[in-house]
Amino acid sequence: MPQAPIRCGGIDVAAGRRQLIDLPIPRLYTHTALTIPVRVIHGRHGGPRLFVCAAIHGDEINGVEIIRRVLDAPELMRLKGTLLA
Repeated sequence: MPQAPIRCGGIDVAAGRRQLIDLPIPRLYTHTALTIPVRVIHGRHGGPRLFVCAAIHGDEINGVEIIRRVLDAPELMRLKGTLLA
């Protein structure tokens, strides 16, 4: 049985789907709006949920390429659970 949709940033992502969501974060002191792009890969069947992030300190960029490769992996088509990256 497929799992229920997951809600992220006010957007529902159905089971077996992937979606890019721009999560709003607090504005800069200049009132410039900012968002963080989050890719949601929601497997067809239930399982664990995993969040991965990179470049927290700006000069640690190796993780960005690692996450990009994970998101391109064909194995994600068989994912059980949810990946947020």
